[in-house]
Amino acid sequence: MKNINKRIVAIAALLCVAMTGIVGCSSGSSNSNGTGNSSKEQAGNSASDAESPTISEEDLASIMHSPFKFGGADDADAPAFSDPNADINGADPTKPADGGQDTTKVEEVTDADGQPVTQMVIVTDEKSGQPVTDANGATATEPVKVTTIVNVSGEDKTPDVKPGSDYTPKTDSRYTLWYDISKDKDFLFEDDFIEVVFKVKEDIPDGDYKIQIVPDLSDIKGTVIQPAKVLEGTIRVNNGEIQPTDVSGENGFIFYGDNVACKQGDEITYHINVKNNSGIAGFVVWFKFDSNALEVKDCYPCGAFADLARSSEFGGGNKTE
Repeated sequence: MKNINKRIVAIAALLCVAMTGIVGCSSGSSNSNGTGNSSKEQAGNSASDAESPTISEEDLASIMHSPFKFGGADDADAPAFSDPNADINGADPTKPADGGQDTTKVEEVTDADGQPVTQMVIVTDEKSGQPVTDANGATATEPVKVTTIVNVSGEDKTPDVKPGSDYTPKTDSRYTLWYDISKDKDFLFEDDFIEVVFKVKEDIPDGDYKIQIVPDLSDIKGTVIQPAKVLEGTIRVNNGEIQPTDVSGENGFIFYGDNVACKQGDEITYHINVKNNSGIAGFVVWFKFDSNALEVKDCYPCGAFADLARSSEFGGGNKTE
C-alpha cells in the first residue's frame, strides 16, 4: 500500500480541522447574512455554539513534518512496503511483505570443476539464415556456452559468489522515512540523498551482493509518485573493479543504488540516488540487503537533501544496528 501517501492525506485532513480553530474557515469572514453580522458571528450567539478545535503552534509544526529517520522491518511503527498494484484506499498490511515477486535469470552451466560447459552449434548467415560452409563445402560449427533458465525467489536472491561456496544468504531490510508539508510545496533534489554505512563481514565469500531499493513517494497533494525506473546496486566483495551505475541516458525519474568495490572487513558508505526528481513532499524508501554479509552501522541524509532534512528538525530518527 502507498503508506506515505495515505499519511500525507490524513495529515492534510487533520490540518484542515486544526486550522479552523486558529484562523477560521477562509470563507467564514466574508459570508454576510445581510444584517451586517457574519454567519460566524451569529453562530457564536447561538446557545448550541461549540468551540472550534484548536492546536498549538508547536503541535502543528510536529504534525506538518517528520524528521528523517530509519528503522528495521520489525519496528512496531515500521511503514508497509510499497505495492504499485495495491489500492491506496485499502487497508495497509500490519507489517512489510515477506519478499518480492519471483523472477528468472539465465545462468551458465558448469561441470564438476566449475568450468563452463560448451556445445558445438551450426554457424548461420545473419542475413539469409542459411548454414555457413567452409572452403570444402562442410557445414561450419562453433563452440558456445550452455546456459539454463533458473527461478530466483524475490526474497532470497542468492548473491553471485564464486563456485564451490556453501554460503547461505539472509535477506533483511531497513526503511527511511521523511515528509515535510509545512512549506506547501514539492521539493527538488538530485544525486545522492541517503547514505548507508555498511560493515562488510570478514568470513563471507568473494562475490557480488545486491542492494534492492523499494521507494514509496508522495507529492504535496498526497498523490502517488511512480519512478520511471528503479535500479538496484551492487557491493562487490574482493571480486575486481566495478563500474558506477550509468544513468546518463535516462530521462525519467530514476532511483538507483551505488556500485561499490570493497574487501572483507571494510566499512563502506553506500548511496541511494535520484535523477530527474519531479518533486516530492515525502517518502518511505526501503532497502533490502544480505545481512549474513553486511551489517548496517548507520544511515543519514546526504547531498542537497541533507539541508532539507535539517530544516525538518533533523536528528529525531530511530537508529538500528
